[in-house]
Amino acid sequence: MTTICASPFVWLEFDESGVIDAAAVQGLYDVLKGGVDDLVVISHGWKNDKNDAEKLYTTLWNNTCANLPAGKAARIAVAGVLWPSKAYPDDFDVAALGAVKQAGALGLQGGVAAGDISDAIFDDILNEFAKFIGPGSADTIAAARAAAKGFGANEAHDLVSSGGKAVAANVPINDVELGQDGKPIVKSLTDATKAKSLLTSLQRPPQFKVGTGVVKAQGLGDMVEGLFSGPKAAIARFLNLLTYYEMKKRAGVVGVGLADKVLAKLAPDNAVRLHLVGHSFGARLVTAAANQLALASKLEFFSLTLLQGAYSHNGMAKDLGAFPAVVGKPTGPIVITHTHNDLACTLAYAIASRLSRDTTQGIGDAQDEFGAMGANGPQKLDAAVLEPEDTNETFKPKRRKVNRILADAFVVKTSDVDAHNNITNGECGRLLAQTILS
Repeated sequence: MTTICASPFVWLEFDESGVIDAAAVQGLYDVLKGGVDDLVVISHGWKNDKNDAEKLYTTLWNNTCANLPAGKAARIAVAGVLWPSKAYPDDFDVAALGAVKQAGALGLQGGVAAGDISDAIFDDILNEFAKFIGPGSADTIAAARAAAKGFGANEAHDLVSSGGKAVAANVPINDVELGQDGKPIVKSLTDATKAKSLLTSLQRPPQFKVGTGVVKAQGLGDMVEGLFSGPKAAIARFLNLLTYYEMKKRAGVVGVGLADKVLAKLAPDNAVRLHLVGHSFGARLVTAAANQLALASKLEFFSLTLLQGAYSHNGMAKDLGAFPAVVGKPTGPIVITHTHNDLACTLAYAIASRLSRDTTQGIGDAQDEFGAMGANGPQKLDAAVLEPEDTNETFKPKRRKVNRILADAFVVKTSDVDAHNNITNGECGRLLAQTILS
């Protein structure tokens, strides 16, 4: 055990199956028996190893402590979740979109099509996919290299089939969002024609309706026509879709493991309030945990804080979302930040969650069925549970309500970090402190 800002801190390290070492759980038990009033469990998102996660937790919690009453931090235990969300490059389409104003960036020349991705980029994408998926990726990598040489039905089917198996897209799972994401892959597993059609549709870049919504707000114009097109680009996009699928699945599985194998077994000597906090896909993880939670009497589930959550903005909706049991469960507030400054949630998530290349007026917007929580905030919830949106950083979350925080002013791109990862700033710390104290 260590401390961050006088708060005892422990690690909760899970594997991709949601399994955790019993010794880590015992460490948390021991901390709670030491006498604390609150337990804050924080989860990182994608592209975090232990060093990244430690930096995130330390910075965010120090900023939170700066807004707590004197002595309060020592009465709060912090647990940092560590789960296998290995580094993976951003979707290269979105990387190109983010660079459209830089002359010659990523091969863009004032709207002139850049053609297919280079062999070097293609190799990097294959290598990173192999690192992320592990030994189970070997057949997919071999099929990808074969498909890059010739895009016949057999090659396409081999790639889609091996890729689907690598992420177990054909295995039924109790997750509405994953079930929807995996349908096009599952349909192609036994049909070579559908597999080829699927990959062919991915050869061209995502299409945007110029002059509307996010596209207009981000000043992207018709520069999408300068993005990559070709067989290798199609394969890279397909692998990116598989990566997002696997990341979503892992987050949900680890979240259930957190609920069942750790939190449900806690038996503090005195009453303790539980606060779940997640960033990016970590927001999906803690939401899955919240959906699953069944706690002992002395552990009160008080708050859920989602900082730029990378999962469906319909995720908490009844009869539609993957986590319909969450709203109304905490005795305190649910707090959710969102902003279109966050291109990872607004564009990368919306692109990687769809297999369609069709033009849409609202890609990444609230009207987009593939939109993200961190872009638009929660959608399709009963108005009675929604608190009026906080657009002025008042940060006064209401108990038993879903509190939406428009983060345009403080979740922003800086010289050091993109907007999606800028959640360790002072304002996010103040928001978390106010949530804990509400």
